[in-house]
Amino acid sequence: MRKATLAALVLAACGDPSPPGFSTGPVVTAAPASTGTSSTSGSTSSTGPADDSAGPGSAESMSTGVLRDVGAVEDFGPVQPEGCKGKVDLLFLISSLGTMKTEQAQLLASFPGFVATIQDKLADFDVHIMVANPTGKWPGWNCEEAWWGCPMYAPHCAPDDDGYQCNIFPKLITPCDETLAAGLTFNAGNGAANRRCELYGGNRYIIGGEPYMDDALECIAKVGYNGGDPPMGDALIAALAPDINAEGGCNAGFLRDDALLVIVSINDTEDTESKSWPYQQYKAVVDAKGGDPNAIVALAVTPQPMKDFDQTCSWNNGGAKILDLINMFPYHVEGDTCAPSYAPFFDQAADLIGEACGQFVPQ
Repeated sequence: MRKATLAALVLAACGDPSPPGFSTGPVVTAAPASTGTSSTSGSTSSTGPADDSAGPGSAESMSTGVLRDVGAVEDFGPVQPEGCKGKVDLLFLISSLGTMKTEQAQLLASFPGFVATIQDKLADFDVHIMVANPTGKWPGWNCEEAWWGCPMYAPHCAPDDDGYQCNIFPKLITPCDETLAAGLTFNAGNGAANRRCELYGGNRYIIGGEPYMDDALECIAKVGYNGGDPPMGDALIAALAPDINAEGGCNAGFLRDDALLVIVSINDTEDTESKSWPYQQYKAVVDAKGGDPNAIVALAVTPQPMKDFDQTCSWNNGGAKILDLINMFPYHVEGDTCAPSYAPFFDQAADLIGEACGQFVPQ
């Protein structure tokens, strides 16, 4: 009965501007593109960037409820667009840089909330959940290649600490474990899962029907803090490229044309490694969704501007490229890496799925 009710609420999002269970009304406010927030409640927006066109993500279409070439949302009648039938692709990009030790603990504290949101708010969605490799390197090599030897690498790569197995794990890696943006199923090193994730369906991402959701999500998202400085923007582009999602690719079948795409980026440093820039990353993401920015919900948990000199959490000094990217999307949420749990930010992003559903019409 609960699932049937939730399904009705989700489908209602396509015709009802404020269906129960989703935050789609005046509580959603626009966040200035040039500023962040240190509030643990996050900052959400359903208003896209200024644009002279009247495209699907323009201010005109958002304010009038009219989609170019398809008419008013309320005109759909009993035939709902495919995007409202409950397909969501969740793409996580999580830094495993050595500075992420505190953030990794906060991320672990967020897992119960993540799972609760997926099970409650997305219970009737057909979900794909993937954590993409943000560096293209298997992080266990940082243990194996230490000049003083893996067992001596202090302290977390020793055989009896965190489950890492020196000289054994490297024999288990596959080419996809060392491919930029491939789904992570073998996180290794300091603070990582240190095991191969056995996912229902045999993909490099979680699919609907996963019987051990809590364990599966922790396994792929417990990336640790043993990796290099990630090119987050480049990894995002690579994760949505046709080849890696095509048959035979590492992430075959992950990205679906008729699914809403939810991007979750978690990083405590500036993206200094990407060769691409936010405007290029935005274009690549929108192109991957058929040119429709309404098919995307974006969440970035990033350092916020430091408010006082006593703050020990990570912070930025302005000009964060990841925030520049996130603020380009009509539906976005900003989160703070200093928050004790990131679950509330993900919960806000899930709320925006209901609103995005009413605008996304697959071609």
